[in-house]
Amino acid sequence: MSGEKILVVEDDRTIARFVELELMHVGYQVSRVDDGSSALEAIAAEEPDLLILDLMLPGFDGIEVARRLRDSESAVPILMLTAKAETHDVVEGFDAGADDYLKKPFEIPELLSRVRALLKRTERDRGGQKLVASGIEVDMLSRRAARDGNPLDLTAKEFDLLAYLVRNAGRVIPRDEILEAVWGSGNATGSNVIEVFVCHLRNKISDRENTIIQTIRGVGYFFARG
Repeated sequence: MSGEKILVVEDDRTIARFVELELMHVGYQVSRVDDGSSALEAIAAEEPDLLILDLMLPGFDGIEVARRLRDSESAVPILMLTAKAETHDVVEGFDAGADDYLKKPFEIPELLSRVRALLKRTERDRGGQKLVASGIEVDMLSRRAARDGNPLDLTAKEFDLLAYLVRNAGRVIPRDEILEAVWGSGNATGSNVIEVFVCHLRNKISDRENTIIQTIRGVGYFFARG
């Protein structure tokens, strides 16, 4: 039994109860609320180990909940649930601070797989490892990054992508491998989400000549060791 605390924020009571029961069945401690205001109050009272957050909520939506949490410097991992699957919707969720994205309707095994992956990633990040390549320093414990000592203003998903690229600097990283490691199995496949986020990173680390993050056409990306 794992015992990690998970908060489910979902206004559809049938879905919320179903998810709650499945999570409890495998050993998680689960609480649930049905709107954004209640979610923020619950997290302020006792931050969970993971937040499962529906995009469409009464009051303010999941995007606003994620933004407010990240603005308050909360690092709770967020798995966002939504029926929207367009690239700009996915990017908006990640930009707001979501760590992963799961399209409705979903199968419980996939949900549980995403939950395990996010909790495992969080545990690994707390190990305090620092990664360095091409003047980029990534602190996994504080989830902060800098270039040549200058802090980088990154969203949660931009940080995850940069950390993976820096960790694997010096080798060509296949696109599918990045999607699997940073976005989860099958998530965002077939879209240009990864290209959008690589573009964001290039702008933020001032890689205008694309010499740090290089596109290897038909394969993936190469992050220079520097």
